[in-house]
Amino acid sequence: MHRRHLFQLGLGGSAAAALSWPMLRAQTRSASDLRPVLTPFRDPLPSPPEPRPIDWSPNRLPFADLDTEARRFVDPTQVRGKVTFYRIVSEVRRVNFHSQLPDTEIWGYRDGTVLAGQWPYALGPTFRRPLSNHNEFVGTVVRHENQLPTVAEHRGFGEPRTTVHLHGAHVPARFDGYPVNMTLADGTPFNVTFESGGHFDYAYPLVEPGFFTDGNHGKHTERACTLWYHDHVLDFTSQNVYRGLAGFFLLYDNPQIDPNDPNGAALQEHTRDTGDETNAAGNPFALRLPSGAFDIPLVLQEKTFGLNGELVYDVFNTDGFLGQYPLVNGKVQPFVPVKRRKYRFRVLNGSNARIYQLFLTDRNGRSYPMTQIATEGGLLARPVRRSSFLLGMAERVEVVIDFSAFPAPQFGELYLENRLRQDDGRGPSGTFERPETQSRGTQLLKFVLEETVPDPSQVPAELRPFTATTAAEIAAARVRTFEFERTNGQWAINGKLAGDLASPMASPALGVGERWRLVNKGGGWWHPIHVHHEFMRVLRRNGRLPFDGTGPDLGQSVERDGLAKKDTILLGPNSEVEVYVKFENYRGPFVFHCHNIEHEDHAMMARFDVV
Repeated sequence: MHRRHLFQLGLGGSAAAALSWPMLRAQTRSASDLRPVLTPFRDPLPSPPEPRPIDWSPNRLPFADLDTEARRFVDPTQVRGKVTFYRIVSEVRRVNFHSQLPDTEIWGYRDGTVLAGQWPYALGPTFRRPLSNHNEFVGTVVRHENQLPTVAEHRGFGEPRTTVHLHGAHVPARFDGYPVNMTLADGTPFNVTFESGGHFDYAYPLVEPGFFTDGNHGKHTERACTLWYHDHVLDFTSQNVYRGLAGFFLLYDNPQIDPNDPNGAALQEHTRDTGDETNAAGNPFALRLPSGAFDIPLVLQEKTFGLNGELVYDVFNTDGFLGQYPLVNGKVQPFVPVKRRKYRFRVLNGSNARIYQLFLTDRNGRSYPMTQIATEGGLLARPVRRSSFLLGMAERVEVVIDFSAFPAPQFGELYLENRLRQDDGRGPSGTFERPETQSRGTQLLKFVLEETVPDPSQVPAELRPFTATTAAEIAAARVRTFEFERTNGQWAINGKLAGDLASPMASPALGVGERWRLVNKGGGWWHPIHVHHEFMRVLRRNGRLPFDGTGPDLGQSVERDGLAKKDTILLGPNSEVEVYVKFENYRGPFVFHCHNIEHEDHAMMARFDVV
């Protein structure tokens, strides 16, 4: 019986409540007073390294039992290129979230080439992979192994059965991290979840949309962005991600340009980001954005701890879980030393239900502008100067901060500060267009400014220009409406719950554009809507053109078509957003859902089939 059915019977979470992991201590005043008090900025910012690839030779694959479907994307002769193999393990381990806390037991991903007990990070390894280019297939195959407890051994919240979603990726449906096993319409089993002792091989071609349909060249403005991977099993995603099953996956452009590519001239005219600020690759078209040690991913999360350092989670909370302590990269309010030069920060909201309004501030609370260069859909067409930025769950924003603009000794430290007012899982106060902020908020991360150093990086006036959806494409697109609401105490889409994943709510045709109207019918609730498989182009928000970086900057999202692409759309109270989306390359079942993960687990999810 699924957990949503237990809730309908009034029994939801009763099993977890009786187990050794404590319930949320805020249930009584005296219990809440027993939570630990932690001093901020005592611990350095963690930076999980890349996983080590598994070497292999022609005609000798590293996994003799490689999944048949994954094998289709591997040329064992290496004539078309050498696919990179990785092994990632889901395990129980203990990590330190703060130097004043005892070590905490979590579930986490580990590089499988590292021995058990030797991975000290709360996050999984940070992948850094290139796109496949014109004449080679340099995709990635990741074997995920489940070494979590068996179902019989398991205690506490969460579910040790798993499936892994590479969030924001353009991959075949089999490797997308579908949340449940099912049978396809032709009777074929579609088994994608795996329990303790099992594994699953994920093949990530890492090609641009259209690669397989337009002469192996693809749409060069569509991919190379900040992705992340996390558990996605039906009913328990919120609990499994909260317990630690998450990590970064950074995707870069391939610096080689195909001379036969019909888009080659456009690539030379509109420079490309190779992730190489010093241009050592010899590509004269590199954007030379901050890279290497000066390109830092940051994931924002929240946890609540008991006095023994144990994770505390409320399984009865269907509104959205807010933790007591803010974490960055798995540490409570850490610090990071920075040189006085430009840095690129890739900021991911990995929280269950917290929405952020992020400011760069000094010790006196004065705020300073940042330069936004990307969303989760990759680089913007041009940089946008921001006073702050709104970040819903699962959204990503990339900003460049030039610390050389803060001279010594006046500036010794700066802070990344959240000033959005939010008291519960319903969402923040205010509206999407005018979120309610406070004069002082919670400092999440401290930047400790060090010496000035040479800086070869730049932020060009153009990043990755692309053509907005044309009026003809919009007029020809089929219109679908999806209403996100609360019904019978459960979250639903068009009145249906996630239990309807056995049948699709929509069946868009491959390569045919559609307009989707995303409507928030739940007054006062916020819903970040994530659509798997393709980026969306935002056409209208509440009947108006979305913010494009010009005019008054009220901290709203940069999202207008022609400037940005999105895989997650934040719906404020009673909002309606119209997007254009075209699904390419891959058929099969995918899902879209709210990324307030408690809402997702309690049925605000639907299936669509690309046909």
